[in-house]
Amino acid sequence: MAKVAFARSAGAAGDVVLVLPKTPDEEIGRVHRLVAAARKALGAESIPFQIVEIDEAIRLATLGDPSRALVIDLDLLHRGNVGLLESACNSSSQVIGYKLHQNRSRTAAIFARGDSNAVLAGTVVRRLTEAGVVDRTSFVHVTHVGEAANVNDSVLEAYGKVKAELPQARLAIEQAEDGVESAIEHCSLQYGLLVLGLPQHPRKRSVTEHLLAHVMAGQLRATTVFVYARGAEVEQLSATTQAIEPWILKNTFSLGEFEDIDRLIQAKRDRHVSISLILPALNEEKTVGQVIDALKGPLMDERPLLDEIILMDSDSGDNTRAIATERGIPVYIHQQVRPDLGAYPGKGEAMWKALFVAKGDILVFVDTDLSNPNPSFVSGLVGPLLLDERLNFIKGFYRRPVRVVNEFVEVGGGRVTELTARPLLNLWYPELGGLFQPLAGTIAARAGILRELHFMTGYGVEIGNVIEYVRKYGIDGLAQSELGEIIHRNQPLEALSKMSFQVLEAFFRLSHGLMAPGMADRMNGVLRQPFLSDTGFTLYQARLGQEVRPPMFSVPPLDSSASAEPAT
Repeated sequence: MAKVAFARSAGAAGDVVLVLPKTPDEEIGRVHRLVAAARKALGAESIPFQIVEIDEAIRLATLGDPSRALVIDLDLLHRGNVGLLESACNSSSQVIGYKLHQNRSRTAAIFARGDSNAVLAGTVVRRLTEAGVVDRTSFVHVTHVGEAANVNDSVLEAYGKVKAELPQARLAIEQAEDGVESAIEHCSLQYGLLVLGLPQHPRKRSVTEHLLAHVMAGQLRATTVFVYARGAEVEQLSATTQAIEPWILKNTFSLGEFEDIDRLIQAKRDRHVSISLILPALNEEKTVGQVIDALKGPLMDERPLLDEIILMDSDSGDNTRAIATERGIPVYIHQQVRPDLGAYPGKGEAMWKALFVAKGDILVFVDTDLSNPNPSFVSGLVGPLLLDERLNFIKGFYRRPVRVVNEFVEVGGGRVTELTARPLLNLWYPELGGLFQPLAGTIAARAGILRELHFMTGYGVEIGNVIEYVRKYGIDGLAQSELGEIIHRNQPLEALSKMSFQVLEAFFRLSHGLMAPGMADRMNGVLRQPFLSDTGFTLYQARLGQEVRPPMFSVPPLDSSASAEPAT
């Protein structure tokens, strides 16, 4: 009842969900007495409630109305496991996680950053103040010992959001020797309540994960509240865009959902399907070996999730092919596959040519320039296809931290995605606005589906595949799966301009009805880039126009005696 009273004081309304612990036989009598007492106490206060087991509690926490607020007792979490909180943040507009601690102090410290989290933190503390739980509040900014106690604009902005909810809140500076964690732990000895912002995706070994572990272990000496609130823009979505949210909740898969490889292998056997992994490559001698080693051993040699791995090379001039051959991987040169059809440069061309040689019912494409390959890159893609027969096309997405000063900041996609692809999709295909990384080249799909799609020969292949798939089959069979984290090296702007050129070309060529008939054929295929220098200027020109390859199923087959063989 103390937990219910605290949640009510913080402004929470709605049903109380009592979660039954997993109980050994000898403890059933004791737990039943607790349940009966809780039921009686809640009934006496006319508080609506339901009693569920932990699995049902998780389902209730991660499904349902995305506009709701969710309050979670952190005693429900296993030590160090933030998965339930992260899922709740993905499925609810507001999340408040709390752990009570017996403490007579009625002072509160707020550490939240970000507009929406700061507003919710201020709102929660204001309600607790009105209820008499809190009588004094500080907004705490942490600096390192020896540094000037400067307060930057982002801190002042967050403080302003709190002040708007709680005018009596004061700004306090806390100096720390070891980091933010130690400052917060020190504050738990000074304040009776700590309020901390919660990111939607707590990073591994982050401050949030560290503090959550300490809170769940009972090591902080104050009642602790974590708050997460979506930005106001989510609440202002149009009716059309709101339809995206059920798709995101149902068709977005989180990291770790498909770690059980034996389960995937059994599903593969039950459905009588085979899986091919295709590795497109061009001059990737520095990374191709570690990509093959990371995937072939655990997913083919040790456990038969993959039936074949092939390298589709684009006539590399380095040792890429030799490295793959040394590891027993069949190598094809895309210019030599179906030479009767001609050959063009580009990743899309290599992917299209792979459809002629790959034998699997499910085809997986993984880039060979990855610096940290992991088996989850494959299991995360094929898992949804093996376990959910309604799905046909899976886009991988990564956490892509970009270094800003001396910290990594999460971003949804690369610069071409955020500045070119995402605005285009939201303008003309709003149902695809929920894709994290529409240009990601790490995908898996049913082979029959890929053989019915056109393929742009260059960088436009990814956006082209997505918009044509949705136009033909709808969005329900499209899904996205989180594959982990990659820290990309930033490419120069001139290279990104070339990628954007081909993305735009693909978008307009394959988006039927956006241009008058014949206009797509009039698009210029040359990119001109003028650059200034101390001695004048230089004009670079590159022919970047792509070809549109037809659906593979429409291409007449070659005589079997002329079928493609691996390169030697």
